[in-house]
Amino acid sequence: MSENAVVPKLPAENGVHVWRTAVVMPFITFAFVAARFYCRSYIVQRSWAVDDYVVAATMVAIIIHAVLMANATYHGMGLHIWQFTPELNSEYYLWVGISSEFYVLSLAGFKSSLLLQYLQLFGVNRKFRIACYIALFYTLGYLTCNALTEFLGCHPIEKKWHSELPGHCINTVAANIAYGAGHMTSDLIIAILPIVMVWKLQFPTTKQKIGLSLALSSGFIAWAVACIRWSISTYNMLSYDRPWWAGISFTFSILEVNTGLICACAATFSPLFNTFTARIRTWTTRASVSFHHSRRASISWRNSRIEKDNRPWRPMSNPDDSEPPAPEQPAHTIRMSNDSLERSEFSMEPIVTANATPFNSPNDEFAHYDLQGLQALHSGNREIV
Repeated sequence: MSENAVVPKLPAENGVHVWRTAVVMPFITFAFVAARFYCRSYIVQRSWAVDDYVVAATMVAIIIHAVLMANATYHGMGLHIWQFTPELNSEYYLWVGISSEFYVLSLAGFKSSLLLQYLQLFGVNRKFRIACYIALFYTLGYLTCNALTEFLGCHPIEKKWHSELPGHCINTVAANIAYGAGHMTSDLIIAILPIVMVWKLQFPTTKQKIGLSLALSSGFIAWAVACIRWSISTYNMLSYDRPWWAGISFTFSILEVNTGLICACAATFSPLFNTFTARIRTWTTRASVSFHHSRRASISWRNSRIEKDNRPWRPMSNPDDSEPPAPEQPAHTIRMSNDSLERSEFSMEPIVTANATPFNSPNDEFAHYDLQGLQALHSGNREIV
């Protein structure tokens, strides 16, 4: 950090990754949240529960956190330490302190929503209910301490972003390492809790039990991201070039809260998934039926063409031949007059022209098409008169 440091155009260095993640991830998370509420309101058609309101409030906190993180990249986040000026350093730590409060709120939101959802599913079991309350108390307890430490960790408070002021601060390195360990352990407990209950239940097949376990244990994804973030954050606290490494650490902070809320929403998607697969199955069945109808019509048309091409024919007689041509057999001809058709057992349908047009059957949503030159001969008795 120097008075003569050359500050590049911001965001720069790792700040670019923070800015992109802060812009993209809330949109993805919002899509999952919207799908959750669509499933609850229109498919399941049930009123919102406590966990739904917690999810909605967490989405708001995540958006605010992302906005603050993106704004912090314009105040030095992600730069190398030798690119900092004293003014930029003060701005950087101010925005980091503000965004950290909403980071803690976002963590508390998605963790609480998962535990409240487990209470709705398996709350009838007394031991499981007690375990969920203990996990909820532990999670909210250490996160409250984390929020208070971020806000009141220095005396006076301004010393957090003005290090030259007289006063003192707590050991932020030890505090962040301890709180990071709390994030990982709480995520692991939340991910394991539903698996214990699922494998105690009876299911028709093992496949259903495994599927429900995977749906409810999606918290392992948030736990994995929290482990990566904690490792990078710990290295960041012990390194000299802290702002540059902080760019990577805060990128994973954004991913952590967003993936956590996505996992909280994904556990409720079973009715939505069942509805989607049922519609896909219906569309596939109708398309298959339409294909078989068209195939049978094509085969019928080819057979009629083959029958027409294989009609018996007689060569023209030579005028020098002494034998007169054999008289035609009128009994084997079909007279095309109206009188003959009325007294005949044969009925001829009109020939479809070359400009065949589609027609819609009232009992089917798929349009069938007549083939070019297709003609049908319906007869009650195929014997020639």
